[in-house]
Amino acid sequence: MDAAGWAVTAAMAVAGLAAGCWVTMLAARVPRGESLRLPLGQCAACRSPAGLADMVPLLGWMRLRSRCAECRLAFGYWYPAAGLITAAALVAMWLRFGASPELAAFCYLAVAGVALAFIDVRYHRLPDVLTLPSYPIGIAALGVSAIFVPNGARHFSYGLIGMAAVWLFFVLQVLIYPAGMGWGDVKLSGIIGLYLGWFGAGAVLAGLLGGYLLAAVTGIGLIAARRATRKSHLPFGPFMIAGALAVILIPALSR
Repeated sequence: MDAAGWAVTAAMAVAGLAAGCWVTMLAARVPRGESLRLPLGQCAACRSPAGLADMVPLLGWMRLRSRCAECRLAFGYWYPAAGLITAAALVAMWLRFGASPELAAFCYLAVAGVALAFIDVRYHRLPDVLTLPSYPIGIAALGVSAIFVPNGARHFSYGLIGMAAVWLFFVLQVLIYPAGMGWGDVKLSGIIGLYLGWFGAGAVLAGLLGGYLLAAVTGIGLIAARRATRKSHLPFGPFMIAGALAVILIPALSR
C-alpha cells in the first residue's frame, strides 16, 4: 500500500471513530425514545453538556475516565467499543472495496449494523427508526453503484431478489415458531438479504448460515459457562449482521 492508501486508511479509521460517537448516541437514546436532536455529548442522567475536548472520539472517554464530569454516571466500556468496532469496520470496507462506487453503500451498512448490533445486545430490540430507513437508503446507494460497476444491473437485481427472499424466509420462521424470533429480526433480514444478494445466491446462503452458526456456537459456549440455559433468549440481530459482514469482507465467501 502506498502513502496515499495509508492516508485514506487513516482517514477511514478517524471517520469510524467519529461515526462510533453517533452509534453510541443511537444505542443509548433510541431504545429509550429520547430525541436525537439533543446535543450529542449530553449526559443521559443530568443533561450536562460535554466539553469540546470530551467530544474527541475515544480520547474524551479516557479523559473523563468513563464517567460524567458532573454526576459521575458511569458510561461503560461499550462507548469506546462501539467507536473502535465502527472504525475497524470502515477500514475493513476500504480494504475490501477500495475507491469503488460500492464503498459508500457498504460503509453505511457497517455503521448502521454496528448501531443495531449494540442496541440489540443491550436492549433486545431492533428499532424501526434504524431498520426501516435502511431499506430506501440501501436500495438507493446500491442502485447508484450499479450504474458504475461492471454488471451492475445484474448485481442490483440479485440484491432485490435477495432482499425479498430473505425477508420471506424470516417471515415464515416467525409465523411457524413465534417464540424463536422477533419481528425486528424480520425487518433487519431484508436489509441483510439486499446487501448479500448483491454478490449472488451463494453469498446469501453463506451469510445466513454464518449467522445461525455464530448464534449456535455462542449459545453453546454460554451454556457451558453456565451463563445461560437452553431457554435463554439470545438477540439474533448481532449474529445476522456479523455473518453478513464476514461474507462481504471475505471475497472467497461472497463469490
